[in-house]
Amino acid sequence: MRLGWILASIFFLVVLVQSKNILTFIGIELGVYFSFQEQDKNSNGTIEREEWAKGIFSLVDSNRNDLISKSELREFIRGYSREFSWVNEVNEKFDLPAQLKKGTFNSSSMNLPVGYYIYIPDIYFENPNRRFRSVYYLHGGRPGNEARSVYISNFLEDIMSDTSIEPALYIFVNGGELSHYNSKEKNSFGEDIFINELIPYIDKEYRTISTRNARGLEGFSQGGRGATRYMFKYPELFGTVAAGGASYMMEKLIQDNNGIEDDPRDNDEAIYYVGEGNDAWSLAKIHVDSGKRTPKLLLWSGKEDMNFKSIEEYSSYLEKFSIEHDFLAIDGIDHNPFLFYETAGERLIRFHQEN
Repeated sequence: MRLGWILASIFFLVVLVQSKNILTFIGIELGVYFSFQEQDKNSNGTIEREEWAKGIFSLVDSNRNDLISKSELREFIRGYSREFSWVNEVNEKFDLPAQLKKGTFNSSSMNLPVGYYIYIPDIYFENPNRRFRSVYYLHGGRPGNEARSVYISNFLEDIMSDTSIEPALYIFVNGGELSHYNSKEKNSFGEDIFINELIPYIDKEYRTISTRNARGLEGFSQGGRGATRYMFKYPELFGTVAAGGASYMMEKLIQDNNGIEDDPRDNDEAIYYVGEGNDAWSLAKIHVDSGKRTPKLLLWSGKEDMNFKSIEEYSSYLEKFSIEHDFLAIDGIDHNPFLFYETAGERLIRFHQEN
């Protein structure tokens, strides 16, 4: 009897300690179950491209057989359902180049370690007297995770083997719990940590060319939105900005709602105040009126991306203010930065170099 109580106590203690993990597991499995119920219209156990809503099919279809299995959907949901952390490990399924290094620095404002990943080309170590350009990459999705987009380093390694390309350091940023925003309600200040702490830290610890003309900014989806806002808020910091797959529709809704983000595209009831005027549309006009120098801008998107129309509309908006920019749109690609890099990554890399 006594042993039974001891075992029962141990069981409930384990459940208590692991309750968050258990709830996460249950949430993922429910997400997989209901997604399949809804999307697998012919009930054949897989989701075909025609059954999936436009936008991110290729991002989920990791083996590229034009079918989404339950295991692929489970892996996708798991990747975006992790509890937020300022320091994250890469996904074990990724085969990444040795040139990608993990780093952390201590945030003085939040008094905690913050993670980043940095791609360092071999020539950096071969020529210790040389300084290098830097490009900061802002991930998509929420919450922030500096490891989410590092698979791009495989394309960097391959493309930069071309000696006609000037080598650069690429830094993968953690955007905070409310990706690439400061958020008092979440006590997470991703914008301040990036602008005021990470950039100065990288310039101090690595041999960068610490001028705006040698510093690029790039981002995709949430990161594309963040890159666009940052280029107009901090034009003195960046010479080039490549904003990809951004939902400028959401940026417009934030403008119309006086700084409140209430995403109508999902069932999430979360509403965030991100700051009145803190949107890509308002900031563009404020920047033009300021008379400050404008970073060189490239908008990039797959033509099958669900945000493509809003990017076209934003491009037209910028033209009204005579804000010069290029627009790189690729056929047959949806909301997938890895597929875009595989197809046109060299054009993105050379864009930053041209400055």
